[in-house]
Amino acid sequence: MPLLDASGRPVRSMSTPAGRTPQSTALYMRPERSGILSMRRAYTRDIKQDVRDSTERAFALAIDFMQNSGWVSGAADQITTDIIGTELKLNARPDLKGLGYSDKQRADWVRLVQEAWRRWSWNPRECDLEGKATVQEMLDGAIRYYLARGEGVAVFSYLSPRDRRRLGVETATKVSLVSPHRLLNYTSVYEGWDQGIYHNEFGRAEAYRFRRFMAGIEQDEDVAAFDRTGRPQVVHVMDRGATPNSPRGISPMTPAFKAMAQSDQLADATLTTALLQTAFAATITSPEVSEDAFQALTQLANLESDHPEIFGGATEVAADLFSVYEQQLAALKSKALSIGGDASQVNHLAPGESLQLHGAVTPGPQYLPFKEDLHREVARCLGITASSFTLNFSNATYSSVRMEGAAIWPIVVRRRERIAAPMAQAIYENWLDEQIGTGRIPFRGGYAAFAANRQRVVDTEWRGPSRPSADPYKDALAAKVGLETGQTTLQEIWAEKGGDYEERIAQMGREVKLLTDAKIVPPHGRATGGDGAGPLGAAADGQREPPNAE
Repeated sequence: MPLLDASGRPVRSMSTPAGRTPQSTALYMRPERSGILSMRRAYTRDIKQDVRDSTERAFALAIDFMQNSGWVSGAADQITTDIIGTELKLNARPDLKGLGYSDKQRADWVRLVQEAWRRWSWNPRECDLEGKATVQEMLDGAIRYYLARGEGVAVFSYLSPRDRRRLGVETATKVSLVSPHRLLNYTSVYEGWDQGIYHNEFGRAEAYRFRRFMAGIEQDEDVAAFDRTGRPQVVHVMDRGATPNSPRGISPMTPAFKAMAQSDQLADATLTTALLQTAFAATITSPEVSEDAFQALTQLANLESDHPEIFGGATEVAADLFSVYEQQLAALKSKALSIGGDASQVNHLAPGESLQLHGAVTPGPQYLPFKEDLHREVARCLGITASSFTLNFSNATYSSVRMEGAAIWPIVVRRRERIAAPMAQAIYENWLDEQIGTGRIPFRGGYAAFAANRQRVVDTEWRGPSRPSADPYKDALAAKVGLETGQTTLQEIWAEKGGDYEERIAQMGREVKLLTDAKIVPPHGRATGGDGAGPLGAAADGQREPPNAE
């Protein structure tokens, strides 16, 4: 039954025009009364335009937070350590089938390459043009530049024999890590330049425009993407899935800038309020009359002159009261109250007065929940666990830590494969090209055979640190059950730990031989349980971890 007004007619809805029936709708973002979405301004355009317009400001803010916020600086250290650790290890996997190599010869060649790479990559004078950083330190810097700018850039140089003799180095291949802001954000559609990168008609990069500081002068220089032999002269790595169709990247911290600033502002405001409350933490409560009472006393003289029969002697009474207050004020002047000064003492108060000391009420009960929520937002954006970001493990459990690791670790591996590994791979390929070309590393068929099969020969894996574990013993038991039930392999287990299973098996074989020669039972392999063992060699009851049988 419809609502009726005073005249008995149906009440018409204020939101529905006369003669029109309201209709239901299932549209996305349909009009809503609060207007929250309508007040949020947004428009559609290519992502590369958003990146081009915002990347410089984002880079400046990211560097500022990384240099002036302990939370963000520590998060950058943690992210870099998770991705690279102490070293991004080379695991060469060349496909030498049909090139005259047996399995043993291939293994020997791989070992030779990996040992030579380690010596070169850990020698700053050989790998760095400036002779200061190792390859691993350059990769660390690339990760930090990725966090600040969303990309990493390195430039290759090839020293002449004369320069090598002058510098006292053997190899010609040198690497220079370049700050991404030195790659100009120059765009000219008619010339083919897009954010400092020149593209051909297929959209492939052919040159990069850098702004270098030489002899005290900023100079622009164009560097070709490849030299005449096809070797890359510039390596530009970024997470292209995060900014599709954009030639440049932007800091992954950009969505969290607001939360970072709010966290700092909240901390500063809370500290200021607490300091003010501490500075003014003492008050005096007095029963004395107020200002209105003083004004009433001053009017007594006027009342006595107007009505002497009623207010006779009022002037004398007012004078006596003023005399009492003057004595109290004189006493307070001679007995000063000092809190926080050099004396830091209270002699005594006037009659009826009391001193109250107040404690700071800031931060309030809402401070920690709000602060923790801001930290969780920043940690989620950075790709780091909230516990690692704050180092607060007070409410952590084994299950919660495992779930945090399970959610975040794929992001770590993804960044390793998108940022660190491609840069390491480009450096490795140019280095190996020179090593084979100069004969320092032998290759059947010489450099011509290598150049014809380059992609097969330079195939590698780059392994970083393993996933952190809250309980290594439980993880080892899970790996053991996975092996026994056929759900995993040794290669997968060692790859997850950042190791090479072939190297591990070879090392265990050497250890088993040494222990056997010394008549010591090797600890490797599955425990058999000894006498009275269960089925399939399982340990007997009460003997779950006995020594292996001979």
